[in-house]
Amino acid sequence: MKNLKIKHKTLLLTSIPLILTVVALMMVSTFQMRTLAMQEVEQIRNTMVASKQESLKNYMEVTQTVINPILKVEKNIDVAKEKVKRVLRAISYGRGDGYIFAYDYSGVNIVLPPKPELEGKNLINLADINGVRLIEDLITAARNGGGYVSYLWDKPSKRREVPKLSYAIDLKEFGWMIGTGFYIDDIDDVILKKQQEVDEKIRATMVLSLSVGAVLLVLVIIINIWFSNRALVKPIRELAESARQMSLGKMDTVITVNSKDEIGELADAIGRMQKSLKVIFKKLKNTPRD
Repeated sequence: MKNLKIKHKTLLLTSIPLILTVVALMMVSTFQMRTLAMQEVEQIRNTMVASKQESLKNYMEVTQTVINPILKVEKNIDVAKEKVKRVLRAISYGRGDGYIFAYDYSGVNIVLPPKPELEGKNLINLADINGVRLIEDLITAARNGGGYVSYLWDKPSKRREVPKLSYAIDLKEFGWMIGTGFYIDDIDDVILKKQQEVDEKIRATMVLSLSVGAVLLVLVIIINIWFSNRALVKPIRELAESARQMSLGKMDTVITVNSKDEIGELADAIGRMQKSLKVIFKKLKNTPRD
């Protein structure tokens, strides 16, 4: 640092704080944007999940309304079960993809429209790739007054496991759990798109900040160089040249630096020294030699 010229030192002293300020502002703005975006994403997710839950609950309320007359009118339990099975198999929604399933409390499948070959089989141990025992959990949720269960399940269109949400209620008259569910990967798709938009905005903000910072830095460098040459380097060089001339015995050098700062004080001191040296030289010149 001590070997640097004055203009380089002043350039560093002005540029480094500017660079640090721009970096700090970028970090703060990025953090704030990401925090607000996360809050917005979470709100979107909660809103969409709540909407899905409400839809599932509505489907089951409609199902309950459809089968209630059978439960009230039909006294033969076996006949009533067969009639309810037919009704459940006939219910569909969501372009035919939505359906109603039913299991008894032990986990034996009663109704499963997409895969009727599984009817009559005990699926209580069925679990997703994360170990969620979905049939068991749905039965528990239903017997506790109705509830939701989230799990991962294979989706043919995506050829992988995606989130699925189901809602189940208790059909105490038969000892059944009946429920329905649908894939909610569209929520993740919306969230992913939103996060990509946020990342793009953050990148754009960083590019803008860097561009503004670069322009400001160039301006600072230009102003700094101009100021340093005019207010610091040039006067100091003039004083240095004056001192050099005086060291060669030329006491008639005119000191033109005139300012109120430290450089002005230095110029005044050199001027006083010049006057003192003139007096000394004059005395020496008038002193008779032996």
